[in-house]
Amino acid sequence: MSDSNIGNITPTINDESDDWQGMTLEQLRRARAKALVRREVGRATMQYGLDDLKANVSNNGVRALMFSPSTVSHLKTADYVLLGFRLTRWLMGMRSNRRRRR
Repeated sequence: MSDSNIGNITPTINDESDDWQGMTLEQLRRARAKALVRREVGRATMQYGLDDLKANVSNNGVRALMFSPSTVSHLKTADYVLLGFRLTRWLMGMRSNRRRRR
């Protein structure tokens, strides 16, 4: 197909769609009930996830937001000190590299 014919394409209309009479009241009720159930299941799933996260934070403090629960349970205070030290050294190294470039 050439580029000049692209604008001349007309959509095809399906003649079978003229026979469709719509949904019955029972079908509408079922569709509505399904949508409501899906919404409630989604809400409950999200709430369970939030409750899990809150419980993890209350048990392990704010550090639970940065690491997975299995990691948090294994980290000790010395690990946090070491992580902080390495992060500070890395940031200071970046800062000195930036100053040298100027």
